[in-house]
Amino acid sequence: MSSSPKSPPPHPTNDLSSLCLEEVLRALGLEYAASQLDAMSGKAIARNESPVSLLNSLMREQLRVLTEARAMAALRRAAIFPLTTLDTYDFNFPKLIDRDLVMKAATLDFVKEKSNVVFIGPSGVGKTHLANALGQLACLRGYRVRFVVAADLVNDLVAGQTKNTLHRRLTAWAAPDLLLIDELGYLSFDARGADLLYQVFNKRYQRASTIVTTNLPFKDWGKLFHNSSGLGDR
Repeated sequence: MSSSPKSPPPHPTNDLSSLCLEEVLRALGLEYAASQLDAMSGKAIARNESPVSLLNSLMREQLRVLTEARAMAALRRAAIFPLTTLDTYDFNFPKLIDRDLVMKAATLDFVKEKSNVVFIGPSGVGKTHLANALGQLACLRGYRVRFVVAADLVNDLVAGQTKNTLHRRLTAWAAPDLLLIDELGYLSFDARGADLLYQVFNKRYQRASTIVTTNLPFKDWGKLFHNSSGLGDR
């Protein structure tokens, strides 16, 4: 049985000339600019501003909203917990904290250089606070960031090895521009867990930056990675 031929759909450009500016903005995905058009137009008219000035203001506001939305999405993907800032850190405690060194790290030059930051000290001195504050800054500046507790990272890798997806998991942990590994050394790992964690460090070495918080001085890292030679040289 034959069917009658269907009429071709209208060309998408046929009715463009009938669209108002607000509809054009929405069609371009500029929802915020579209929602603010009337209000900002009214202000521009009252101030006797030019159409170009209005367009500049409108697009800057759209960009601001878009940038903030991207930053919030990046923070959600990073899974940083808790979210902290350098402004809320008490640099008067502990007394041995090197504020200048922390502020140098806050420039995020180390991320550009693909080098690393390690916060070493006992519990309660704010290592995670500082690490997460740097991670949040990195998110706001457009870097791909991921936070994970060291024990959870090892568990993820062990599960990946069991399911024959280890290569995929290692690739995933190697991907972020900045990886925050919290509480290294608070729980001990067996030889397999230590070797898998070492593989993450090895994959990221000179390719991406890592921040580590730990209660272990560097001289004791060999006990953690007892089967992985050469970590101390990195």
